[in-house]
Amino acid sequence: MSMHLKMSNNFVRLCFLIIYIMFVAHQIQGGGFHLTNHDVNMIAVHETYEGSYYGFVCTMDVYGFDFNYGQRTLSSIWIVNTLIENDLEENAIMIGWQVNPELYGDSHTHFFTYWTRDSYQTTGCFDMICPGFVLTQGSKIAPGDVINPVSDVNGARQKITIKVFRDKFTGNWRIYYGFNSAPTAVGYYPSNLFTRLSDKATNILFGGSALATNGTKSPPMGSGLLPSILSDKAATIEDISLVEADGKMTPFDVNTVKKETLSSCYAMTPIFGAQGARCLYGGPGGCRRHLVRQISSHII
Repeated sequence: MSMHLKMSNNFVRLCFLIIYIMFVAHQIQGGGFHLTNHDVNMIAVHETYEGSYYGFVCTMDVYGFDFNYGQRTLSSIWIVNTLIENDLEENAIMIGWQVNPELYGDSHTHFFTYWTRDSYQTTGCFDMICPGFVLTQGSKIAPGDVINPVSDVNGARQKITIKVFRDKFTGNWRIYYGFNSAPTAVGYYPSNLFTRLSDKATNILFGGSALATNGTKSPPMGSGLLPSILSDKAATIEDISLVEADGKMTPFDVNTVKKETLSSCYAMTPIFGAQGARCLYGGPGGCRRHLVRQISSHII
């Protein structure tokens, strides 16, 4: 009974995750995706079990792709406060990198943030397109800025370190960023933007999402290669840690659920590493919606 309930909850969470990533694409102000039945959105992520979370730190490789309009790939951290029975009031923050020609008008790799307090329905936006994110004076980067250079699959890796945590005094969610270096302050989302996230997050997710619209094939995710124990060329998320309520960093010692829409297109490894939690993820894409329907009928 309890195992059946846990599987049902995991199924529901996967559906909600896919829905809210699609809402993100749909709700872009000034150049967003308009999803139809011919569109496909796919994920490869880890999600923590429901609990009380106050921050997260990781380092991820950054890659570049030459995309057309209607394609988007991102690698992200999701900080979420959600109630399954009341999902329309979900609060969430996203931070990471993405290639998104429809949003930025180019195929460069951009540092991005996103926020919502009603499950991506009417509130929130990417970067600083709408009021919300408060930029720290003197920050070396702003949400929406280009990240350059990017990694070479056969050469040097370029990495960004992201730290996002709840300020214990104000309830604001602060974001730090470092390019091949220790992260420094970028800015914050004020606590009054949210209805529940100002208290805590209930779940943290990390990994990738790839979106294709108008019936096109799905784009690459991560480095564009599936993770393999025989190769080190897949994208990595490493040095994964938690930030506790008092602001102190602690090892990532919580269990997660690994979620893959279709592992032949995009995959995520288990978390491993004795000296620091890490995982590999991504894939070449090339999937169309009819294939996703055939293998996984619950994908929207």
